[in-house]
Amino acid sequence: MKTIFNAVLKFVAFILAGILIFALPVSLLFNNIGEVIFNEDEVNGIVTGVILDSEIIPAALENITNQQAEEISTKIEDTDQTGRRELNLFNLIYSMDDQNWQNFRQVLLADDMVGIWITDAVHGFFQWLDSDDQFPLIHWNLVPMVEKMSGPEGKAAVVTFYDSLPDCTDLQMEDMQTQPGEPPPRSKMVKELCKLSTIPHAKQIEVYNDVMMMVVKATPPEYNATQALLKESQEFNGIYTLKYSIRTLRWNFDIVLLIPLVLLFSILILGVRSMEGLGQWFGIPLIGGGLISLITALLYRPLWRGFLTENMPEAIPQTSLLYHELVDGSARIIAPIFNPLTWQSFIILLIGVGFLAMGFILRMRGTAEKIS
Repeated sequence: MKTIFNAVLKFVAFILAGILIFALPVSLLFNNIGEVIFNEDEVNGIVTGVILDSEIIPAALENITNQQAEEISTKIEDTDQTGRRELNLFNLIYSMDDQNWQNFRQVLLADDMVGIWITDAVHGFFQWLDSDDQFPLIHWNLVPMVEKMSGPEGKAAVVTFYDSLPDCTDLQMEDMQTQPGEPPPRSKMVKELCKLSTIPHAKQIEVYNDVMMMVVKATPPEYNATQALLKESQEFNGIYTLKYSIRTLRWNFDIVLLIPLVLLFSILILGVRSMEGLGQWFGIPLIGGGLISLITALLYRPLWRGFLTENMPEAIPQTSLLYHELVDGSARIIAPIFNPLTWQSFIILLIGVGFLAMGFILRMRGTAEKIS
């Protein structure tokens, strides 16, 4: 009876050892995730670095604006003065290429201004998470950007855009029917987007400056990110519940390393009957878990890129700048999560090899003593 009972205990310990091999890398990964995403300074540094050192802003501006070009054009026309309603932004927005958006970002969205927005957003989120507030309060000051748009920086951005326009073709010239000395055909210029040879460049640039001023008039002094995310007051309760779900998730990430420790202790109680057995029962699962962790740390980049490629929304084509920036930027974001897994797996492998070597040495010593 005792032999059967010991066999059952060892079988259970064997099952737990198999679970430990997979639970160990998963627990390490979840713990690393918690160490990164719930650290305000870490999140602020990662997000700031990714956004300021990449083209994610102009890429996002291009993608979002292209999707909402018609709506934006209508709003700006509604706020425009009489006689200027023919300046439609729909065609202007679709004509801008990646380099145009990058130039606009460099001129109008300075790093220090974007950095403040990021810090305000991250701090607002963590302040809401650790308080009793019902929803996060995140406000972005747009006044510096509006001042740049209406100042020399905005004019420089318009000139940069105008310089990138091609010369009008004969067909376009015929369609616009311009003669030397006539005023610029404003609506047709915005529609055709080319340089007219019959009108001085300065006058054509003035037309696009007027478009920039329309954007300035339509831009509020402050952007309330909270209202943008919560368009209806009924959604506030859901956000309030979400906070406690995130808190629970943070607590789970903090204690997730207890899972492999509990498994090790259970294996110790159920399966280990000697120091030789300790080396095998602990060494083999630790080596297996360490190898899986190491392989994960080495292959996470191609695996992550493949996952994103398969699950990227159709609204973001693979040929767009935003697609490439999201792939590269997300890989940089998850790097602080997976990079520690490399040295963690090495430590676990060393511990596992140590236990296995200990068991082997003790077994060889016991065999030698029996022979002697």
